[in-house]
Amino acid sequence: MLWLCRRLIALGFIKCIDIAVRFVKHDRQIHSQIQKDIIKPISSILLFLSFDISLNILYYPSLTPPKFEVWFPIIYIVNFVWFLIIALKCYGIAFVSTLAKKSGGTLRKEVVNLILKIMYSIIIIIGGLMVLKTLGFNVSAIIASLGLGGLAVALAVKDMLANFFASVMLLFDNSFSQGDWIECGGIEGTIVEIGLRKTIIRTFDNGLVMIPNADLSNKSITNWSRRKEGRRIKMAIGLSYDTSVEQLQKCATEIKDMLLQNPKIAKDSESKQEMNYQLSFKKDIVSMNDLLGYKGSVFVVVDELADSSINILVYCFSKATSLGEYLQTKQEVILEIMKIVEKYHLSFAFPSQSVYIENLPNPIMLENLAKDTR
Repeated sequence: MLWLCRRLIALGFIKCIDIAVRFVKHDRQIHSQIQKDIIKPISSILLFLSFDISLNILYYPSLTPPKFEVWFPIIYIVNFVWFLIIALKCYGIAFVSTLAKKSGGTLRKEVVNLILKIMYSIIIIIGGLMVLKTLGFNVSAIIASLGLGGLAVALAVKDMLANFFASVMLLFDNSFSQGDWIECGGIEGTIVEIGLRKTIIRTFDNGLVMIPNADLSNKSITNWSRRKEGRRIKMAIGLSYDTSVEQLQKCATEIKDMLLQNPKIAKDSESKQEMNYQLSFKKDIVSMNDLLGYKGSVFVVVDELADSSINILVYCFSKATSLGEYLQTKQEVILEIMKIVEKYHLSFAFPSQSVYIENLPNPIMLENLAKDTR
């Protein structure tokens, strides 16, 4: 009977929480998993509460033994902190994620993560102080002693504070966001999460790298995701030295025309329709294309007389910045260049070396040498 009452009360409490967060949209399967997790601390609180009530009834009219009077409040505090953390991880994340979606990108995911982590820390600290107070410690004296020993505490948590403030600086500086492809200190990969102490990066060979935020904030960062349009394609087309000047000119001109006509190649002449009132004030003092991440230069020139080839430089930018689309565009450009080279009956050069002999040996000597070797 007691177990049944405990389950009914817990389910009723869950129902109240569901009503409070009804506007938060999530999958039904996820919703049922959240219910299973969140019902555990509630059931635990009700279980110990029933024991507490039973002991009071059992010892009535005498008082409950002191050992029970101390430990039951601690159990309640621990379970309540457990409940708050689960509720924050489940409904708190769903609630803030819904706000982030409704904000249209003005509320950054990194800020949401930072707020949630700070709230976790606050809940745990308050719970710990409540446990200490229940055990009879003077919490005010503990806080005051922390003030007196502030220097020692500051030295002990110097790195922790440095990483925390570095994480705040990285968020508000907006150097990168979750999901961005960055390169920093020889590490290259995608940002998974920006935490209070460290930033987690998933490298392209699927390794997971944790970098302290203080180290990250003091290094130069290349953010490859901050480009709207234009990923560079640069190659040297090596043609053999038997190519005539006229053939070189025609080949280079046709390659450039092919690039200018290709809709997947970015061009500087195309207008960029991204301008708000804040950017309009900057257009006279900074390059808008460089600020926003647009590149569209197209160059095709005879660039070099190399050791074994005449090199035509092909320099352009694909409109797509994602790796898959970029590689596809680059492949199409290479195949079109090969067609143009074949059209003019030209040949690609390859590394070669010529050997010149100034004085040939006497034919009779060569014949005698051949006989000796037999």
